Amino acid sequence: MKKLILILTVIIFLPFGEGWGGASFAQQDPQYSQYMFNQMAINPAYAGSKESVTAAAFLRTQWSGIEGAPRTQSVTIHGPFAKKKVGLGAAIITDIVGPTKSIGAMGSYAYRIKIKNGKLSFGLRAGIYEYIYNWDAINYKDAADVYNTHNQTAKVVPTADAGIYYYTRTEYLGISATHLYNGRLTSVSTQSGDDARFAIHYFLTAGKAWSLGENLVFNPSICVKGSKGLPYTADVNLSFFLMKKLWVGISGRSNKDMVAYMQVNITEKLKLGYAFDWGLSSLAKLGYGTHEIMLSYDFNIFKSKMLSPRHLYF
Repeated sequence: MKKLILILTVIIFLPFGEGWGGASFAQQDPQYSQYMFNQMAINPAYAGSKESVTAAAFLRTQWSGIEGAPRTQSVTIHGPFAKKKVGLGAAIITDIVGPTKSIGAMGSYAYRIKIKNGKLSFGLRAGIYEYIYNWDAINYKDAADVYNTHNQTAKVVPTADAGIYYYTRTEYLGISATHLYNGRLTSVSTQSGDDARFAIHYFLTAGKAWSLGENLVFNPSICVKGSKGLPYTADVNLSFFLMKKLWVGISGRSNKDMVAYMQVNITEKLKLGYAFDWGLSSLAKLGYGTHEIMLSYDFNIFKSKMLSPRHLYF
């Protein structure tokens, strides 16, 4: 089993550092502050890990107050099937940054193996993105710029992701890579022939929960991410679960951002979360912070008496 994990890890991360040719957008995947509560957007192997059918919606407004700042909306659903050996999921993600808009639709498949007190999941995801560019929304210094077309263009590009996810009731470890296919994102090229293309994004997530009493759980976690042309960044999160009802936490990012977040278990199945990011960088200080709302619901279609105890933690 260890050899299999190693082989899959090498396959996922092998392209990193190799020259893909052409130009690429740096950070193409949206950023989430509450990823630890729903990792479907960054790891297809997460599908089915909650042992119930779970739907979640994210609404994120980054650097509010700055014109053209990123705005993200996403909807995901996933659950275990085939006697819980298989996890299936789907996601729709819309991301708007300045004059660009991307809409992605993807389906995930995960095969899960029981290992001692946990499960090891291998996931694949495939789908399409439509990239829309409003070139007329840009102020050009050079009127002869190749992108100054005074119109809107759109291009549909396939995408493929892969990941590994191991979890127990109190801990998890995930490794994933998105955009393994470096498809061309626009029909416009620079004078040198360079194109904007998908860049592979890498994610490493880990977390562990400790019970500090009947009504208190401490859950530190970390997310390390990177892509071609950008240095790796890390989120370090410290979360507390109070009275089996309320999550509160704070995160620090290596890019000088700080995050405060909370999630309320309105019922056993319905959860509402909110995160506020404030940055210490020059750009972030120009806005009024970043707001992110998450709403999730667990459908107990398997009609078990109660949902998995893992819901208390992750």
